[in-house]
Amino acid sequence: MKKTMTTFLAILLGLVCQSVAIAQTKAMSFKFDQLHDDIDESRLYVQPMTIGSDAPTVQLTRSGMTFAANVEPSAIGLYRLIHICQQRQTIVPVYAPATASDISVGMTFYDGVPAANDNADNRALSAMSRAVADADRHFWQSKSSDAAVLKAQLKRYAEVADSTLAAFSCSPTVAQYIKLWGMTSAYSSFISLPSKLRVASSELSLKADEVIGLSAEVVDVPMATLFPITATMVSASLPRKSPLSVQLQSLYDNYHCHELTDMVSASLVEKYVSRFDYQNKYEEGVAELTTATDKFGLDRKFLNTFMANRSTIKGSPFPKEVVLKDADGNTMDFSQLKGKYVYIDLWASWCVPCCREVPHLQKLESELSNSDVVFLSISLDQKVDAWKKKMADLKVHGHQWIDAEGKLGKALNVKGIPFFLIYDKEGNLYMYDAPRPSQGEGLSELLRGLH
Repeated sequence: MKKTMTTFLAILLGLVCQSVAIAQTKAMSFKFDQLHDDIDESRLYVQPMTIGSDAPTVQLTRSGMTFAANVEPSAIGLYRLIHICQQRQTIVPVYAPATASDISVGMTFYDGVPAANDNADNRALSAMSRAVADADRHFWQSKSSDAAVLKAQLKRYAEVADSTLAAFSCSPTVAQYIKLWGMTSAYSSFISLPSKLRVASSELSLKADEVIGLSAEVVDVPMATLFPITATMVSASLPRKSPLSVQLQSLYDNYHCHELTDMVSASLVEKYVSRFDYQNKYEEGVAELTTATDKFGLDRKFLNTFMANRSTIKGSPFPKEVVLKDADGNTMDFSQLKGKYVYIDLWASWCVPCCREVPHLQKLESELSNSDVVFLSISLDQKVDAWKKKMADLKVHGHQWIDAEGKLGKALNVKGIPFFLIYDKEGNLYMYDAPRPSQGEGLSELLRGLH
């Protein structure tokens, strides 16, 4: 009887949990008044816009003229409708008040792209989507490098936002979203100028504040965090080339929305940690980051990561938390190479420059006459099969290990591969960012001199 009751309670609890899960979703449908010719090749997805977290993206199921699914509700009523057809992806925001039970959005196709047409809010969002796409095309297709022309192109984003809001009577939520959309789109294009013009950032004649019009009144809201570029945009407005604490103080003095300040401060500190000169200023950096963490209440994970990156300093031991395995799946201990200088190649099967270095590395290894030096290649591949296949293709030999848990690159603050290091006979770092094999005789001389 006791077992039966326990089973009954378990089933009941499962049904309750299932009903709670169901209650946390809303039925959402998109009803089209027409379908384009490629509709059978189209896929539609919907993702709730949530502040502070990423909601799951759900594929919509088609039935006649309607696409539908159960979706987690957005607390602010905004959703991304994602349309994929023939390798082209289009994202159209739609709005449904958070108070609505089930959601039905009237849709049409405009030049093969979904557009909502059921109310002023959604017509405004779809119109803004088309206007931003048009502004993007105009920006990238233009060949002019004239400052006045570029300025006009960048200001166009704010203009289309203003004209969209003038044309439609929008709810405050949608109006705020459209203003942010225009501002962040302008900034995204602005930071693309060096690539577009093929010049260094320092050579630009335009400044961000001349064309963006960054407004704390517009940006200092939780909704701004829906646009990832906001962190970069706000960071760029803070004192340049100033200590971290000065930048953070300026951030908190000028912005007060904690969702925004959390996002931007994290971006600032991540940049600080990733670009710091650990070789020469480690103790200074620990002191500065500790002070900033205590003063501004930063997440201590940044300080912990910074301290872990001490492994990039000469004399630091090989990171102990890293799990390395050979091609047979055996766990390998870096200490087994103690007593030798170890020249390490960090690479991956998908990295073309890495693969180009392999013949040079194999030649160097076969020709080097110094028994005090061994060579170790460590793959940063996430897929073991791809690693093994590439090793076979390249006909590699010697010590071939893989970073089984993907921790080595972060532990050594490596931002790009191929990357090379040398450890001494005691297993401590001898040279960070060592010469590449393709650099020739200079590396050979260096390795021959190690005893």
